[in-house]
Amino acid sequence: MSPSNGGITGLWEYPTAEILDDGQGRFGYTDANPYITYYLALGYLPNVELNFRITHVTNAPLNLEKYPRFGSYKDHEFDVKYLLLPQEGIRPAIAAGIMDISTTEHFKSYYVVGTYNIGQFAFTGGWASDRMGGVFGGISWQPYDWLELKGEYGSMDYSDDIFSGKRPITEVEADYNYGAIIKTSWADVSVSYQRGDELCIAIYRPFDLHDRPIFGNKKRPYQDAPLDNLKSWTEVDILDLVSELSVAISNRLGVRNVEVKADKASKNLLISYENVGYSSEAEAMARVLYLASHMIPWDTNTLVLRACVRGKPVTNVEIPGEHCALLRLNALRKEYSQEAMAYWANPTLKEDNGETWNYKTDLTAQDKDEHTYKAYVAYEPRILRSDYEDYDARWSVDVTYEWNSTHGQGGVFDIRIPIKRHGKEEDFAYEPWTNEKTRIWQAVFSNMERIDKNTFELYEAGWLDALWFGGNYWRRTYFDNGRYFTGIRLGLVHERDPEGFASLADDPICLYHDGCENIDLENDGWMGAALFQVGYHESRYDLDLMAEIGKFVDDDDSGFKLSMMRHWDDVGIGFYVTRADTLRAGKDYSFVGVELEIPTNIFFGSDTDYIWNQDIIMTGGWPYYTGRMPWHWKDPELMWGQLNPDRLVNNLYDRLEQGQNMAKEMKYSMQEGGNTYVP
Repeated sequence: MSPSNGGITGLWEYPTAEILDDGQGRFGYTDANPYITYYLALGYLPNVELNFRITHVTNAPLNLEKYPRFGSYKDHEFDVKYLLLPQEGIRPAIAAGIMDISTTEHFKSYYVVGTYNIGQFAFTGGWASDRMGGVFGGISWQPYDWLELKGEYGSMDYSDDIFSGKRPITEVEADYNYGAIIKTSWADVSVSYQRGDELCIAIYRPFDLHDRPIFGNKKRPYQDAPLDNLKSWTEVDILDLVSELSVAISNRLGVRNVEVKADKASKNLLISYENVGYSSEAEAMARVLYLASHMIPWDTNTLVLRACVRGKPVTNVEIPGEHCALLRLNALRKEYSQEAMAYWANPTLKEDNGETWNYKTDLTAQDKDEHTYKAYVAYEPRILRSDYEDYDARWSVDVTYEWNSTHGQGGVFDIRIPIKRHGKEEDFAYEPWTNEKTRIWQAVFSNMERIDKNTFELYEAGWLDALWFGGNYWRRTYFDNGRYFTGIRLGLVHERDPEGFASLADDPICLYHDGCENIDLENDGWMGAALFQVGYHESRYDLDLMAEIGKFVDDDDSGFKLSMMRHWDDVGIGFYVTRADTLRAGKDYSFVGVELEIPTNIFFGSDTDYIWNQDIIMTGGWPYYTGRMPWHWKDPELMWGQLNPDRLVNNLYDRLEQGQNMAKEMKYSMQEGGNTYVP
């Protein structure tokens, strides 16, 4: 199974009925002259494959009179494929899909395709509309693990491939394509002969969001403690136990604010902590649990783990003592998550089960990571909306201070210093803040409150991003232990001066290419937004659905936004559609987009709690003054979303299983050319 030219699983130009498994993906590059494609494909849900791609049409310049520096035409596309029926008996797998949906639709096609796998061979046949031009078929053969051969026949219609009035392909020598893929441990490379006259090359890197990091490098293994002196509750000194647990967890793991409580009569323990070192709350809890399970009495009844955020208790998870024993044997499976119990913690710090804890420690390492200073390089590519031949990009250095208190408050102060630019010298008319000025990129004060056991409140104020100064406010009430919520989001903002270090704009910021003389921009100062929100969490797929309705930022601009966010623990990829008063030309919506939550450790596995949060508009063209909301530093999803009880337990036991596998690997060492178990 390998990608087509555009990235969707397929032959060369055409798709097959094969799809990527949930959480599996690939990103790559294809040079099939005159089209150069960059893509990211992902198994998004069971039976669903998505593909994002950017196509550079190398021989089609864009209106040189109007945009003399733009260079060749660039387009972005979004493809989706759904597996209708898996292969069963003599019936082939059947899939249907759409190419280039909801963007410029230059490459749009609908298709139905079937694939039958037998041994080393896969036979494909299908029908497609529009550009893919009717009936197609092909075969792939994988004689070795490292080699795949593919060939296809179709009637691709290139006549409507018209960009800036130019047809990139005017004549096709042959309707068949063939080639080979060489598979390596790091990346796969393909060489093919297409359209009868083009030698094409491609390279792509597979990845699995369930098995990270993407570029290798082992994560730090889970830490345990010697089991030689493991005692029962009747033998242990409780004061020594809670003290040793508190110190070990605080010193050896990326957590702070550790507090341990114990009750000898019930043989129960509670460990409270705050994660400051990991992007995954489930990983932080798994590491605490794994270490603690090697230190607590062997006959413990229940271990309660309490996760806090900025010193505020958020979620309790009750772990049966038997699970701790299985962890010591590295034999706990994720299926056992049904025996654990998670619920919102009492915000007053009173114990939810009414028990009295006879022994407890003081909070340790309260100031751990309260103040952090860092400098890092920021790279901002602009591939589609660029006035340069290939793309524009800017290199900058960000100097940042972050404050993370234990009383609900936090903040960030980030100054961005541009150091180098690739491409043009002038500024983008529609992104005036992307200039060469050193300025405050973000400076935000934030506060979080627990109103009651099910209600949270969060507000932030300051320089929210490159465009907005102002504030955001969220209030959410959860039901059914985190399965549903209702809430509001409010915003009050003022546009910033793109040329100033921290000043506000005197006039409305123009986001158009050709000036705003004929555009009625009514807002000349502060602008407000108010949305009512409802949400639902589907725990089987860690999928969040949300609907928002109300007023957006711009004057008299109201409507709704529908969004879905799929998580793989700390990785989030979501989609949204907004319909406000101004609609996209010829469409019944304002725009569609993608929201990303990407932890930086996904690539190389280093310990960090930073998650990159980004909103990307996916439509080929969009109205600028509609459906706008102020950006944020950390919204409820980033603050406490991973600690939703309906979500946390499954992710916790997934992480525990991965951690046990790492521990097992550490117990084997290479001795004299063989694997020897080290007890």
